[in-house]
Amino acid sequence: MDPRVSVITGGASGIGLATARLLRSQGPVIVADLDDSALSRAAEEGLEPFLMDVRKQEAWASLSDYISKTYGRLDGVVHSAGTAPIARLVDTTDEQFDLAYETNVRSILVGTRELWDLLTTSKGSVVNVASVAALVGQDRSAAYVASKGAVLALTRALAIELAPYGVRVNCVCPGTTMTPMLERHFESLPSGGEVREHLRRRHPLGRLLTPEDIAPTITHLLSPSASGATTGTNVVVDAGLTASFDYGNVFSGGVHDVS
Repeated sequence: MDPRVSVITGGASGIGLATARLLRSQGPVIVADLDDSALSRAAEEGLEPFLMDVRKQEAWASLSDYISKTYGRLDGVVHSAGTAPIARLVDTTDEQFDLAYETNVRSILVGTRELWDLLTTSKGSVVNVASVAALVGQDRSAAYVASKGAVLALTRALAIELAPYGVRVNCVCPGTTMTPMLERHFESLPSGGEVREHLRRRHPLGRLLTPEDIAPTITHLLSPSASGATTGTNVVVDAGLTASFDYGNVFSGGVHDVS
């Protein structure tokens, strides 16, 4: 069996890195990220670093050209790069709106378009990383929730458009996952420890998730032998969070202040 070539955006940390570690036994894994130091650490693990801003069309074109010349094929793409502005809507700037859309949504559209020929030639697979925020409301996160809802919708659209070429497109919605981005959020809150404990209790399994909890589902969806008839679907990995009634509003740092 030929080695499978994979690309993971946001691949130098969090869910992306955990997925890359699982995929590297199957063939080359290109981890695309903006974090130089994280990319260097990933390279030490045998992953292939690619410095890029997923918001830029020219960066995707460069990546496509590199893969074509180096490998001549592309079997899997994981769109894991993301950003999560957390603020009341009235405090959310236009720049934050744009950043959330460009990073979480537009990058998937542009990236999939630029990698189209490689994906269709290899009959590859795409997995988009959304969030349970695409399924339920979340306080003080309107821009983020809207972007992740869009990821869920465009997954279905891309699955239909790429199906005639044998390319599958699926989505994963993680629950509260302890990524570096979430760690930074907790650290930014005066009562971050309390917020974390509250969220832990909210998950029926009694714990927050880790990137390693999410990665196996992504690799399963990428695999043509494991999920060859699965496309246009969404898999929730959330420790039971969305099976319960109240997501709570403490994630944003406190109860509602309507004064």
